[in-house]
Amino acid sequence: MEKSRIKNLPLAKELLLLNVLGIASTLLVCLALFSVSYSYLAVQRLKTEAIVNANILAANIAPMLVFNDQKAAKTLVHSFITTPDLAYLSIVNTQNQIFADWGALHKDSQLFSFTHISNQPLTDMSFDHIAVLVPVSLDGELLGAVQLQIGFDAVYRETLQFFLLGLVLTAIAIVTASIILNRLQVRALAPIFELSTVAENVALQRDYSLRSSYISNNELGRLSFHFNQMLAKIEKWENDIKEELNQSKESERCLDILANYDNLTQLPNRHYFHQALATTVGRSIIENQFSALMFIDLDNFKYVNDQFGHEAGDLVLTIISQRLKNILRSTDMPCRLGGDEFAAILPQIADEEAAKILAERLVAGVKQPIIVHGEVMPVGVSIGIACCPLHSDDPKTLLHYADLAMYQAKKAGKNTFCVYSEKK
Repeated sequence: MEKSRIKNLPLAKELLLLNVLGIASTLLVCLALFSVSYSYLAVQRLKTEAIVNANILAANIAPMLVFNDQKAAKTLVHSFITTPDLAYLSIVNTQNQIFADWGALHKDSQLFSFTHISNQPLTDMSFDHIAVLVPVSLDGELLGAVQLQIGFDAVYRETLQFFLLGLVLTAIAIVTASIILNRLQVRALAPIFELSTVAENVALQRDYSLRSSYISNNELGRLSFHFNQMLAKIEKWENDIKEELNQSKESERCLDILANYDNLTQLPNRHYFHQALATTVGRSIIENQFSALMFIDLDNFKYVNDQFGHEAGDLVLTIISQRLKNILRSTDMPCRLGGDEFAAILPQIADEEAAKILAERLVAGVKQPIIVHGEVMPVGVSIGIACCPLHSDDPKTLLHYADLAMYQAKKAGKNTFCVYSEKK
């Protein structure tokens, strides 16, 4: 659980936490070792001091044992009670009798017996005190012994004080190290943060032109260099794909134009016209709207082609196509069905009367003089109108009715329009 929490931290905080934990653990182990060493050295020092003091006392107490002067011995013993943590002090003679003493023995501790006395000091150490036995002799004759018991309370107090002081200093060191490490890590990790920011922006914005600005010869510098190289390759790959897609779309657009638009007039061709007519009729039925279809045929166009040539005929078709677009509404769709035949799909028109008004404007607009190479082209239009759903709600039938109406207009003298009627 703790590991997952650490892994979820930001990188800088995770590294800082791990470094601080490492430093803190090391310092605490060192502090514990120093405290143990300090305690051990303090005990050894206390042991040495106890032996020295016992030897001094032994040298001074020897005459008193010779003359059996207990009063003087007690006075001398009391002069030694200023020794820190002195628990018990006694002088014994060769009969193992206490000649003079002070204090009380530690719990569960025993005095040395006379049989233990030798020419060398003896020590006995436990968890809470140390006992020292030093022989008393004069001119090589053994007179008795000096026994000391000193507690370790002062040693433990000093060790505790040392440990607490070390703990405070360790805490200060950890805080100081944390501040310094934080600043150093932020500086050291800046390239990684930059790479992370660039990668995140690339992912969010899908902009492969972004680059890392970090330059160095170290590992992070090489990482930044290869990261930029990778982005450059992806950017080139993306641009190549975009170019291919654009070319593909352009090809599709060209094919769409070739398939659905007349090359000369740029109007929708017969194929596109049938699709648009079916869509308009279907929408009119579903949305209960009125729409109309105009079948437009040029008058005298064959004469223009024969008299002035196909080039002049093409120019006439282009001019008439432009006039159709200019006169019709923006929602209307003029189409070239082929040759001199045109059509206009009128969606969402108000009624039959509105279709007649548009047809009248078309006839008048096309009748305006068309001059090609200085010659007036004698062309006009005959228009047949069929309405949906008034006359039919079937696209093919509607086109047939508009065609019939166009022939009625031609019979009526050309350059006019006619609305489909079932009456002959």
